[in-house]
Amino acid sequence: MTDVSNTTVPLGTRNETVAVGDHIAYIWETPADFEEAVGFLSRGIRDGDHCVIFGHDEANAEVARVLTENGFDVDHLEQSGRLTILGGREHGDMMLSEIGATFQRAQDNGSPLIRLLGNIGWSRPGWPADRDILAFEAKVTGAAKLFPAVVMCMYDAKSLSGSVMLHGCFETHPVVITGNLLRHNPYYVEIDEYLGRS
Repeated sequence: MTDVSNTTVPLGTRNETVAVGDHIAYIWETPADFEEAVGFLSRGIRDGDHCVIFGHDEANAEVARVLTENGFDVDHLEQSGRLTILGGREHGDMMLSEIGATFQRAQDNGSPLIRLLGNIGWSRPGWPADRDILAFEAKVTGAAKLFPAVVMCMYDAKSLSGSVMLHGCFETHPVVITGNLLRHNPYYVEIDEYLGRS
C-alpha cells in the first residue's frame, strides 16, 4: 500500500485541503450549508474517488437528491461501484466493520481515495443508542487512518442536543468546519482517552 499519510486532497466546493486520514465534523445550519457538505462527494466523484454515503435512509436519500440535482446519476454510480450507500446497524462496531469492509473493497479495486460522508441517525429507531454512536465516532478516527480515506460527518446544529454536539462533534473529530472556518480541533480527545471515560 502506498503511504498517503502526508498527502492532502481538496475538500470539495471550498478551497481548503485536508489530509488523507482526516475525520472531519461539518456543522451545518442551512440547506446551502448541507449542499456545500455534499460537495465533498461531488468533488470525489469528479476526481475518480470511491464515495460512500452513510446514514439513515432519509439522510442518505437527501444526499443522493443533492448529487442528482448537481448532475450525477446516483444509480449508475452505485452500479458501477464508484458509490456505496450504507445504512445504520444495531451496534456501532457493526457499522464500523461494514465501513471498513467497504473501504477495503474500494482499495482492492484500485480507488485512489475513499471519501465517506456520514449523516448519523442520532436517536432514531433502529439505530444504536447515542452513547454507542459516540464510541463509534471516536473509533472512526483511527479507522480512517488505515486507508487512503477522508471521512466527513455532518452535524445539524439546530436539531442536535448540546451533549451530542460537545461529545460527538467536538471531542471525537480532529478537524471541525463551522461556517467559513476549517480548523484543527483544540477540543479533540485522543481515542483511547475518550473511550476510557465511559
